[in-house]
Amino acid sequence: MMKLIKKILVVMDSSSDHQPALVQAINIAKKTLASIELLLVAYNSEFVSHWNFNQAQSAALQKEYLASKLRWLETYLPEVKPLGIEVYMDVVWHTDVSCAVLAKIESNGASLVIKSTKQNSTINKIFFTPCDWQLLEHCPVPLLLTKNISDYSYRKVMAAVDPERSHNKAEKLDAEIIQATLAMAELFKGQAHVCHCYQPIGIELWQGMSSVGMDHSLINGDFHEYSDAIKHHHQVAFKALLRDYAFDEQSTHLVAGSAEFELPELVNTQQVDLLVMGMANNGKFIGNTVEKILDNVGCDILSLKC
Repeated sequence: MMKLIKKILVVMDSSSDHQPALVQAINIAKKTLASIELLLVAYNSEFVSHWNFNQAQSAALQKEYLASKLRWLETYLPEVKPLGIEVYMDVVWHTDVSCAVLAKIESNGASLVIKSTKQNSTINKIFFTPCDWQLLEHCPVPLLLTKNISDYSYRKVMAAVDPERSHNKAEKLDAEIIQATLAMAELFKGQAHVCHCYQPIGIELWQGMSSVGMDHSLINGDFHEYSDAIKHHHQVAFKALLRDYAFDEQSTHLVAGSAEFELPELVNTQQVDLLVMGMANNGKFIGNTVEKILDNVGCDILSLKC
């Protein structure tokens, strides 16, 4: 996937002089020879609602406002042009950043979108904006959400997969997630890891199944045997998914428990710098709403659409 990156769309943030998204775009463009387009979505309600302005005056003020934002974008050209990277710029008047970004993707054929996220340095937690969530749900191309950190290298890249996906399109998504993980690890000379979180039913629910006469599909009805059988089932599916890849035992992680809790913990304990995940069209991610998982993940996110 990453080797096919030809056009990188960078969503710029006019509220900050430091642009993490641009830094990562430059890092990737240098390695892939991709072009970069800087996109700034601008809007000022005073030009629209102020009673002193007629339509012509509002239009003129809007034009000058956009021109000033374009001049601001131009101040970042010295960071890109000396590197021999092809760079473009665009300023769009729109009230909704995510809608403007999605429209730009459709018009310019971007193959990767990079946007910065907010981070609380005290607790190392990312705060996703409404725009981030909209893009995670609707962005048709790979979306990289990056935080404001001093080191932009991805030393450890982890794929989050679900080998229990039941239909062909989702199975293909797992393969794309793994390939993107391997490509990013190669680009940044990092380590590639892969994980799968599965959640067996707890003993209380299992006992409840017995009390209402539900079949455990186990001869002696032993909970530990059930747990071992479930683990074995997921191990077989996980190994089958990875059979064409050269992951060693230290870089594969099969974790029992809710992905909502286990995945953020795994990212933390393994010191993951980039989590590569798949987003289904229904806004779900390995059986959970993506918000429940990502609210507690403290690393960059690369999201691929189903």
